[in-house]
Amino acid sequence: MTSAELSEHIAYTRWFAALPDSWQQTSLLAAALLAPHCEKGKRPKPADFNPVDKPPQHETQDFAALMELRRAFGLGDLELPDG
Repeated sequence: MTSAELSEHIAYTRWFAALPDSWQQTSLLAAALLAPHCEKGKRPKPADFNPVDKPPQHETQDFAALMELRRAFGLGDLELPDG
């Protein structure tokens, strides 16, 4: 497997592949265990322990996510391509 294939696989898995139920069960358990030790109204949600974000729905959201990564690495912004 080449580096490009691995990168493609990781990107696809992160955005589109569903996590096994064990992830959901673990996040529910973690939230339930922490709830009694947190202030009221500040209890963690199971989604806080789930590493998969909601995938972008539009190309401008894709571009915004890429710009966030660029800023995180100190690379600055780019202009949104036309078309």
